[in-house]
Amino acid sequence: MRYGQFKYHGTMKKNGLYGILITGALSLLMYSFTGKGEDKGPVIPEVNYEFSGGAGFYNYAPSVIQDEYGIRYAFVCQNLEPFKIVDYIYLYKGIPTKNGYKWQPGTRILNPSDSGWDINHICDPDVRKFKTTYNGQTYDYIMTYLGTDQWDNHHNQIGLAISKNIEGPYIKFDRNPIVGSEDKNTWGVGQSTSIVLNDSTVRLFYSNSKGGFTYRDVVLNNLNNIKFGEEKKITGMGSNNYPAFSKKNVYMVSERRINMDKQIPTWVGNVSELTCLPLGRDLSTPGDQWIKIGTVTPAESRFPRNHNPGILTDERGYVFNDDELVMYFTPAMTGSNWLWSYDMYSATFDLRKFFKSSK
Repeated sequence: MRYGQFKYHGTMKKNGLYGILITGALSLLMYSFTGKGEDKGPVIPEVNYEFSGGAGFYNYAPSVIQDEYGIRYAFVCQNLEPFKIVDYIYLYKGIPTKNGYKWQPGTRILNPSDSGWDINHICDPDVRKFKTTYNGQTYDYIMTYLGTDQWDNHHNQIGLAISKNIEGPYIKFDRNPIVGSEDKNTWGVGQSTSIVLNDSTVRLFYSNSKGGFTYRDVVLNNLNNIKFGEEKKITGMGSNNYPAFSKKNVYMVSERRINMDKQIPTWVGNVSELTCLPLGRDLSTPGDQWIKIGTVTPAESRFPRNHNPGILTDERGYVFNDDELVMYFTPAMTGSNWLWSYDMYSATFDLRKFFKSSK
């Protein structure tokens, strides 16, 4: 188990849409659509249980994407052996039915390596549909993930895996890590999220011991010639952040520690928060200036811990509309069995209660 600056055990867990330039006029227009400063108030989400690994298992750090047929693929961290704390990456597949989503049992799809930079834990998966070539082969899906070779929650780094099918098998890139951390005495880098900008480039977001929440554009369509853009920071954003784009907004879900009970260790947050910015705003706007939409607190989930949130998106990292947003998160109890209570829940936010209609 790894405890650290950014997240509990393991780790956890765009400014420009398909190259479209959003003008300052749109920024002003979008502000008129929000309930900020008006009588809208925060949105209270509908919270529901989704799935569990079973007795003696935990799952958290969700990356959940939905394909064109409505099938949902939830990539999460989970342990392999009951009551043994070592992170692996699992896939849960959700099938839409008239009674809601039915989740198939989890399937292990990526393991820690036998040696090297990710020998101890691997976690924080983020999967996107993105065509890339490597050594004469074409792959349709990429996964960024966190790995570490230390048991003290230090020296986390970001790796890449590729697949021809969303369900795998995923092959680890043989030049990992793609984003490294040389300092073995700090938390490092991790908790990655990618947004597909175009056929060649993704925008990669990640937590960083050096300066906070970070993003950069990465040309990734040819793995023999990866090109990294300049690192930029979003100050004051805190830990465990997961962004997504829409045609109008950038959304962010984040783990927060708000009026924490002193009996609850501070390395696990009690609130999962949803904020946004209009696309026209500078993506580097400090976290305390993002527009707060709503939260999952103990009042909504009935659990004292609510952490490691993620956003349901399409296969490229975009929400489906600005009417509704689904957050996946992990609530937990306190006491001796707290870790084994880590199951997956969802929180559905009706954004129509927050945004004024643009029509």
